[in-house]
Amino acid sequence: MKRKHPLRRIVVGTAATVSGVVLLLALKQPGSGGGQTVAENQPGQAPPVAATAPPGGGGAGAGAGAGGARTVTGDTVQTQYGPVQVSLTVNGGKITGAQAVKTPDSGPRSDQIAKDSIPKLNQQAVSAAKVDTVSGATYTSEGYAKSLQSALDKAGAK
Repeated sequence: MKRKHPLRRIVVGTAATVSGVVLLLALKQPGSGGGQTVAENQPGQAPPVAATAPPGGGGAGAGAGAGGARTVTGDTVQTQYGPVQVSLTVNGGKITGAQAVKTPDSGPRSDQIAKDSIPKLNQQAVSAAKVDTVSGATYTSEGYAKSLQSALDKAGAK
C-alpha cells in the first residue's frame, strides 16, 4: 500500500519536537530567580508573618548588653531555589522578633513552600534561637538557619 501523504509524518514529528523544545526553554530553572523581597510582595499575597515574642520575655538569649531594641539583618544566603535573608529584632539581649526579608521565589511551588515554612521558622527563631528543618522545605530551612546565624553573629551572640 502506498501512502498518500508521506511528508505528514515528518511534519507532525517536527512540530512535536519544536513544541517540546519551546516548553522546556520556557521552564524557569531552580536557583535562577532573584528572590522575593518581603517589601515587594505581589498584589493579593500576604507577606510572611514575622514572629514576635510576648512582652514578658520568653525569647532565647541573643547576646550581651541590655540596650534598647535593635534590628540586625543576616547575610543573604543563596539556596538552590533562591536567596534567603533573615532580620532579627533584639532587645535586652533577647530575640524579640524574626522575619524573613528575602524568600526563594523560583516558581509557584517555591512560593507555596516559603509561605508555609517561613512563619514556622520565624517562630522557632524567636522561641529557641534555633531552627529545625521544616519538612518539605529543606533548602529554605538550611538557608534560613545560615542567615539567622549570621544575624546572631552580627548581634554579638555566640
